[in-house]
Amino acid sequence: MRRPLIGPVLVLLALLLLAPAAFAGGSGAKSAPSLPGTHTRPLLGSRDESTNWSGYDVTGDSYTTVTATWVQPRVKDSGGRSSATALWVGIDGDGSDTVEQIGTEAYSEGAVAYAAWYEMYPDYPVTIGMSIHPGDVLTATVTWLKPSIFRLRLDNATTGDTYSTDQIVTIPPALASAEIIAEAPSTGFGDVVRIADYTLAGFTDCYVEGKPLGDYDWTAIDMVDRYDDRLSVALPLDVTGTAFDVTTDVTAPVTAVRGAGGWSNEPVTVRFRASDAGSGVAYTEYSTDAGATWTQGTSLTFDAPADHSGDGAHKVLYRSVDRAGNVGKARTCRVGIDTQRPTPQAGGPAGVRRGDVVRLRFVVADNVPGSPTATVGIVIRDRRGAVVVRATRQRQRTNARLGYRFRCDLPQGRYTYSVSATDAAGNRQTAVASSRLVVR
Repeated sequence: MRRPLIGPVLVLLALLLLAPAAFAGGSGAKSAPSLPGTHTRPLLGSRDESTNWSGYDVTGDSYTTVTATWVQPRVKDSGGRSSATALWVGIDGDGSDTVEQIGTEAYSEGAVAYAAWYEMYPDYPVTIGMSIHPGDVLTATVTWLKPSIFRLRLDNATTGDTYSTDQIVTIPPALASAEIIAEAPSTGFGDVVRIADYTLAGFTDCYVEGKPLGDYDWTAIDMVDRYDDRLSVALPLDVTGTAFDVTTDVTAPVTAVRGAGGWSNEPVTVRFRASDAGSGVAYTEYSTDAGATWTQGTSLTFDAPADHSGDGAHKVLYRSVDRAGNVGKARTCRVGIDTQRPTPQAGGPAGVRRGDVVRLRFVVADNVPGSPTATVGIVIRDRRGAVVVRATRQRQRTNARLGYRFRCDLPQGRYTYSVSATDAAGNRQTAVASSRLVVR
């Protein structure tokens, strides 16, 4: 569902720069209320969608003043494609025929530029002669003074510049809403310009009628395209109800892991490293109880105490969250700790006719929980103790009946075969097991 929204519009100039012009807005009805996001005030607020707005507005009463502060974000150059992002505060525009607003704009078409403006719709927007740069701290205020007069003020705390003007709106204002918005403006033909990638913009000191924005029946607005793909998202209000972020970063970070997998008889440290091409990684977290609880951190150590209390296969979930609030998909890694030695067991005496196939039976016992496999060595010695056969078998299952098969070309006589084992964690056997082989 789309909200009926009004905001500034841009037209393409002959020099392929964007400048403020006339208005266009979305259409549709307000969506059903939803629960507020994390850390927002309970039982207040809803979330809605728009084709050109992202931020917060309040409705349901009469509003005469709104103010907010933001740091002008640096936008990315969109190359030859037109893009723009306007940050502003205003009164009306949601469900009314006027809008009184003031703010800044960043636009790109081969080069990035920044400007300040105000608009008294249905009149055209007006460019303000104030220099705007990325990183500037700006405070905008709109105040209703008389039946048709509004005071629009923009302060640049970084440069010390201040602009204030009293303007008359040509249609009696409804005073039906107050907004703090990041917008994708429209062309003079009514088409919404591609939103300029600003990554993350933060609004602070957000007040309506001198009270925190969060005190009102607010609506958080996400910008979506015609396919319902998110373009710009309003993040939750902070606990004071006076600050929130908007972001064009809708992609979650990716987290890589090192040190996991396999088995060890020594402590193992698992390390996580996250990357994010948008707003940057806020934190990484992991869970060792199937996601019931999460702990923030970039490393986790599994001890290997001598009392074997840390033995077993440990499953770890891990993920990262970026500054825009995107949560990465939880991935899984495993760490095996085994501090107990395996015990090889040889089968009973074996006999074979020379030239036939014989199977020497054995078992590698290993206490559970422990390594699921072991490397097994088979050595056959003659009566003088000389080694006549040596074989190694990798990844043999522990606690299972196994056997070593080979065609026996040994001379007739009595032999001894022995079985040794090193489990997957590196623990060597407590003792070598042996039995007899008779070749007839």
